[in-house]
Amino acid sequence: MEEEVITPFRKLMLCAESRKEMEDWIGALKSVQKWETYEASLFNMEHFSGMHNWYACSHARPTFCNVCREALSGVTSHGLSCEVCKFKAHKRCAVRSTNTCKWTTLASIGNDIMEDDEGVSMPHQWLEGNLPVSAKCVVCDRNCGSVRRLQDWRCLWCKAIVHSSCKEQMGKACPLGQCRVSIIPPTTLNSIDSDGFWKATSPSCTSPLLVLCNSKSGDNQGVKFLRKFKQLLNPAQVFDLMNGGPQLGLRVFQKFATFRILVCGGDGSVGWVLSELDKLNLHKQCQLGVLPLGTGNDLARVLGWGGLCDDDAQLLQILEKLERATTKMLDRWSVMTYELPTKLYPMVHITQYADSVASHLTKILDSDKHTDVISSAKFLCGTVNDFVAEVGRAYERATENKEEADAMAKKVCVCACVFLRA
Repeated sequence: MEEEVITPFRKLMLCAESRKEMEDWIGALKSVQKWETYEASLFNMEHFSGMHNWYACSHARPTFCNVCREALSGVTSHGLSCEVCKFKAHKRCAVRSTNTCKWTTLASIGNDIMEDDEGVSMPHQWLEGNLPVSAKCVVCDRNCGSVRRLQDWRCLWCKAIVHSSCKEQMGKACPLGQCRVSIIPPTTLNSIDSDGFWKATSPSCTSPLLVLCNSKSGDNQGVKFLRKFKQLLNPAQVFDLMNGGPQLGLRVFQKFATFRILVCGGDGSVGWVLSELDKLNLHKQCQLGVLPLGTGNDLARVLGWGGLCDDDAQLLQILEKLERATTKMLDRWSVMTYELPTKLYPMVHITQYADSVASHLTKILDSDKHTDVISSAKFLCGTVNDFVAEVGRAYERATENKEEADAMAKKVCVCACVFLRA
């Protein structure tokens, strides 16, 4: 039998052979939820909890469950896979899997932590079996893995692959692999601030990378990039802009002297992140790169990142390029628009009438040609008529505004004096 269970974090499809087993699983889920607090730190708890993030998937080659070790069977859906650590499980086995997803904090490492005279270091985090095709052992350089059973190991951080027999010959400490410059080691996240958010203290990395990805960009293609970045880096340094905004990630990184930001999205996403940087006053300690997704990527083109990236298989090369990138300074500015008050418009019109009257009077007084004098006199009479009509309309509009009425009266007096002198 199957039953759908909706939790605050995700929707699960539970499968059981009997009603009693189904009730036992549902009861276990409810008991776990009792101690969870769903307040402002709800997203923070999920992000750093170390829980698997399941999604249904199919496989082109034989794949085995990491819980019961049996093959995953099926035509369209071969079971569940964790989007971060690639832990495989049957639907019926997923609820029994331990929460040993990719480590995020010092607490998640548990008893595997390594301590010596130099401080705390991180060991390899091994996952058994389901290795890629043509995988080779880093110790003996021979083929690893099997299509008939679950065997051999892969480190989730440095991506090293070893035989079970060669595993003991590997060094205990994990070097973190090709992305070590950008990774925040879980040992760095070891304390919580007063608001319940994890924060980085005593950072061992000089310039870590904060990834802020808009999952809605590129017709929801950002979801693929979120998964891939979590596999390459610490999941705690990869955030979805559509789930809490950029502030959650920036709070984790604010203790670093310098850090880098990679915004995966369009120009709107970049502007959003820059605005938050200004609010938190972090613009002096970080540099920002852009991975263009979707449309509207003018800034990415200007900075040399291209107009569109739609292949998540190139992310490792993009991270290497980001580490070698140079810094370019840009100015940020804003445009404010406003309308002049309506009451100023009559004053502008009256000034135009006064200028026209003065021009025609000058021609009448200075010209020696009768044709010019007669022409200016005609235009002067027309201007005066229009002016008198405008004064009447202005007085009607200014009945409730004494200051405007007084100003209008002064203008009338000035024009009247001009006419009298003429």
